[in-house]
Amino acid sequence: MSEGEVVEQLVEFTNILMVAVSLIFSIVSAYIVALNYFIGSANFLARLGSFLFITLILGLLVATMMGAQSTHVGLIARLREIDAAGDLSAAGRAILANATSADVRGDGFSIDSAIRTFVWVGLAFVYLALAYLTFLHRWTPDAIPVSIEQRPAR
Repeated sequence: MSEGEVVEQLVEFTNILMVAVSLIFSIVSAYIVALNYFIGSANFLARLGSFLFITLILGLLVATMMGAQSTHVGLIARLREIDAAGDLSAAGRAILANATSADVRGDGFSIDSAIRTFVWVGLAFVYLALAYLTFLHRWTPDAIPVSIEQRPAR
């Protein structure tokens, strides 16, 4: 695999990551709306079923992201091979610098590692928040009740 192909695949990996994050936002938003209008007032068994369903969906996304992360590691390893041969261009060196621990701060935490950590910690936080909202939060009806009343004829 040439350097150009590796760089192209790494850019595509970034696109996949952004799509996965936006998909998580969409799924979680739809679930919270469902909690507000339907699930929040349902019995325990319905809540459990809903939570198991959202767990399945998020689990599938996590499995996909883990596969993409594994592919990312392989692509970075290929860039290291090209670098060891002395054939790495400036673009390849920049991408390799993002993926290795030789970052600006010098704390051994690469930009790619930081992004990966933020995504996993954020997903764990969202999952725990969904568990709380599903099982512990007491959902109340809308604060402003809406009713349709007939007006007297003029």
